[in-house]
Amino acid sequence: MQPLLSLLLACAPETPEATPAPTEGRFTALTYNVHGLPPEITGDDTAARMALIAPLLNGFDVVGLQEDFDDDYHATLVGEATHGWRHRFDEMLPDRVYGPGLAALSRLELVEGFGEHYTSCYGVFEGASDCLASKGFEVLRLRLGDGELDVYNTHMEAGSGEEDNVAREEQVEQLIAAFERLSAGRALIFMGDTNLSDYDAPDLPLITRLIEGGGLTETCVALGCAEPGRIDRILWRDGGGLTLTPTTWAVEPAFWDEDGVPMSDHDAISAGFDWVFEG
Repeated sequence: MQPLLSLLLACAPETPEATPAPTEGRFTALTYNVHGLPPEITGDDTAARMALIAPLLNGFDVVGLQEDFDDDYHATLVGEATHGWRHRFDEMLPDRVYGPGLAALSRLELVEGFGEHYTSCYGVFEGASDCLASKGFEVLRLRLGDGELDVYNTHMEAGSGEEDNVAREEQVEQLIAAFERLSAGRALIFMGDTNLSDYDAPDLPLITRLIEGGGLTETCVALGCAEPGRIDRILWRDGGGLTLTPTTWAVEPAFWDEDGVPMSDHDAISAGFDWVFEG
């Protein structure tokens, strides 16, 4: 039996060597508040808009959606997605009408995803009625080569009253604490509807606090874009051996219908990144 065993082993195919993980690459990111509320609130055909938006999402590698509240609208939005990984943070807090309304699509491998509610909000029938929704942020941990990237997608407090400003300030502090607790030393992209405008004086210190507290840089500013100060933002930082370099920033023109009407009450904002991993 021994000679036969030796012969079989000699004829067995060699085990192929594992393909090394890439050390560099590029990807695109999109943040989009889709205004996924009932027609009685939006004043238009929400379902039709979601159907128009859905195929356009395939043009981006990582997509963060806000106001994706309704299950049927969500099914439409992701129904044509060619992304391999999906995550939705839809856990509703007690006494709220809506969940967080946050969802994400990714062609980068999803290691894990989770979400956290904001502990502050203002207004049920006043302000911008933020307390009707379970606002917060979701986190996607994505694989890039042998490195990992944390992507935060959020929808922050709206409204312009003093109580809204206080709620946004507390949300900024909660985000900075989450960056330290969940993503210390890690590369990170932060995107979403921040409701923080460079043209609103109370927001300016909060923007500075978020950027400095999180060690972030705004893609729009870094690339010298023509429209800084928008509330829909994409920011980033390096970490964990992963270096990100923004290459593009754009207000995506595709998200307007054939009659020149925007598909949401927010523009879709994209950014492109080159990445290098040196572990």
